[in-house]
Amino acid sequence: MPELPELQALVEGLATACVGRTIARVTVWQPAALKTADPPLDALTGRTVTDVWRRGKLIGLATRDLTLVIHLMQGGRLGLAKSSARRPGRTIAMSLMFDGGDELRMRESATEHRASVHLLDSDGLASHPPLTRLGPEPFGLSAGMWRERLASRPARLHTALRDGHRVAGIGRAYASDIMWAARLPPFASTTRLSQEECDRLAKAADTVLGQALDRARERITTNLADREDRVTIVHKHFGEPCLRCGRKLERVSFEGYELVYCPDCQNGGRVLADRRLSRLLR
Repeated sequence: MPELPELQALVEGLATACVGRTIARVTVWQPAALKTADPPLDALTGRTVTDVWRRGKLIGLATRDLTLVIHLMQGGRLGLAKSSARRPGRTIAMSLMFDGGDELRMRESATEHRASVHLLDSDGLASHPPLTRLGPEPFGLSAGMWRERLASRPARLHTALRDGHRVAGIGRAYASDIMWAARLPPFASTTRLSQEECDRLAKAADTVLGQALDRARERITTNLADREDRVTIVHKHFGEPCLRCGRKLERVSFEGYELVYCPDCQNGGRVLADRRLSRLLR
């Protein structure tokens, strides 16, 4: 799933390529992707792009009075391509053609089509729930604000970091790396984090996300590749030695994903029960 660093790099590239260009045509190839009917999507035709922005994991393509809000979810991707007279492939959910022939395509190869597009006027944008319910961005967030956002209601740390209502834009990959960098246990209670632990968390978030953004800018401009090519510290490195202490990285498996951590660096040497293994032993 694309996360904050990848989406931010993409938005920066698309802003450079698209702002100031006129929209010639918009086509929805997968009707379920469009979640709004008023204003109609063809109202974008003839309008000029004034901004491309990111908020959390949402991308906005703005004109003077209308904004196309895109949520790629897990399987969605977005990128510029040269337009063709032929119908694009089956994975294309929406295409937006600019003057000059370039085409912005939202594609989704997952069997569960969850990526979505909303066309909103100014009032609709101001009240759009996926935007209004987002927490603050993590970059530069103070330790005090981290503590306030995480302690707003009880949860396990690994779950709370991915909750965009608390802090926006962090997914599974960078949540795991942030916890490792901060030496925090994944199952720590958010209401019991000390100020010193929140200090470490704030610094770790800035470092991990900042380095990831630098790397993303090197490979992502106007297209988000189908396969993630991100560099991670512990995410997807189960069984490998911890880069800090050398102990084997362990995991906790959930439906559809796994959490990887270092027992020594993060959990006082204790190995958490792997739920997938526990189910097999029943």
